[in-house]
Amino acid sequence: FWKNTMKQKGFSIIELLVVVAIIGIISAIGYPNIYKWYTKKQLRNDAYELFSLLKDAQQESMLNKILYRINIHDRRDTPLVITLWTTNNPDCSQGTYQKSSGGGGEVRRISLKNATLTNSGDHHVFSPNGCCLNQHHIPEFILQHKDDKNNGADFGKYKINITKATCFINLEKG
Repeated sequence: FWKNTMKQKGFSIIELLVVVAIIGIISAIGYPNIYKWYTKKQLRNDAYELFSLLKDAQQESMLNKILYRINIHDRRDTPLVITLWTTNNPDCSQGTYQKSSGGGGEVRRISLKNATLTNSGDHHVFSPNGCCLNQHHIPEFILQHKDDKNNGADFGKYKINITKATCFINLEKG
């Protein structure tokens, strides 16, 4: 009779506590790596979204023979908003969008939810020949995560630049 009652199935409270403690230790060790991976993924997604907008604007401009202006709304709150406009004004150095007669309007808008943007101007224009570059600067966009306090050292940076001679748009991880 006593032998049958001693063979109970299940786990003791000590065994359960040991398993929970092991899971807690593994989670505490792995959390920083998972957080860093996820943050890098957010930054990469924002960089690819901006890169895609620039490439699309350049291609649409060449295909449709329309000028496209990229406006960057430099706001201190997040998300950072970037809009793509059609325009008839080819002035690459003009700082603000002006609707010309016979054209103009918002085509596409993106929000960079997780990145901060450093760029070489508040607007850029793509013309039917592929680009329209200001003589004073070469378009360059540098993205880093909004939570990165060490100038890109924590989660990395992405750099998008437009080559002045060929109007080639390049995305590189920095």
